Amino acid sequence: MNESVRKAALMIFNSRCDLNRRDWATGLLSTIALTSLNPAQGQDSVSVSDQEKESVDAVLQRFKQAGLQSPRVVRNRRFVTIGTAKSEYVRQVLHIAEETAVAYERFIGGLRLPVKFKDQRLTIIVAANAGQYSQLLGEKKAKNEGGHYDLDENWLVTFDHRGRSRSTRSDLERANQVTMIHEITHQISFNSGLLNIRGDVPMIVSEGLATLAEPAGNNIIPGFGELNAPRLGVMAQIMKKNRKAWIGLSDLIADDSVFDSPDDNLVQMAYSQSWLFWDTLISDPKSREKLNAYLQRIDRRLKPDYRLDDFVAVMGPLKTVESQMYDRRESLLR
Repeated sequence: MNESVRKAALMIFNSRCDLNRRDWATGLLSTIALTSLNPAQGQDSVSVSDQEKESVDAVLQRFKQAGLQSPRVVRNRRFVTIGTAKSEYVRQVLHIAEETAVAYERFIGGLRLPVKFKDQRLTIIVAANAGQYSQLLGEKKAKNEGGHYDLDENWLVTFDHRGRSRSTRSDLERANQVTMIHEITHQISFNSGLLNIRGDVPMIVSEGLATLAEPAGNNIIPGFGELNAPRLGVMAQIMKKNRKAWIGLSDLIADDSVFDSPDDNLVQMAYSQSWLFWDTLISDPKSREKLNAYLQRIDRRLKPDYRLDDFVAVMGPLKTVESQMYDRRESLLR
């Protein structure tokens, strides 16, 4: 994929990595009231801001330009979906989005980091299948691309993975679930005061945060801060074959290009190490206390010139943090 710095995309796990995933508590599940809108009529039955209407109109125009059928528009409390996917899948997407927002607010707030949702709903584009997703992109999607959050447009684009072949239904349901939780976390983190949507945010920071949310069971509850067994497992598999596959922390912080590498193993290591990066920082009380200061420091950055200096100034020597990450990985694999 091109322009990786402005597009936060999820690379789905290799389906051969069959690791157990725990079930999560059902306490956060809630009923979502949905309201439909026929774009052709242009009549809303819920409060819609001018800015939100402009965003929806831009998406409708994108569908028209791509030669796709007119999409349906559905809203809930915090999100608006525009797409051609089946109604039951759209409802599932909105359910996942709302549950992710609730879990995010609790988790990030618990870390004493800023969380303030805006009044305007966040935009989610839901294509019926991978083919339509590629049409909307204007190019064929990357091999393992499950969806993406567009930083420039501030909308999330995904598709129903059940349209793919050569995969079991459970694999496809999991792909839908993980993609949505991951990408919604991106969208929320750039729209609730934590990350600067127009700033320079190292992808190890943004992707690491999104992978923290991925662990989830059949209840579609994001598992913020829980063990991400698939990411850990992928890392273990790759490093078992090549001990030198580990990517230096300085490289991950300073340069985002590894996330867009044609080498799938390199990309998987980048995502997995990003999860480990966050997991290590929030597991250590001293590092956890420094997180807010670090995020505030990078909030004003528009270019990557000071990435390493900013990190070291707040979090301490790179070698120390990297050593903590490696030790954390070893302890989790025991």
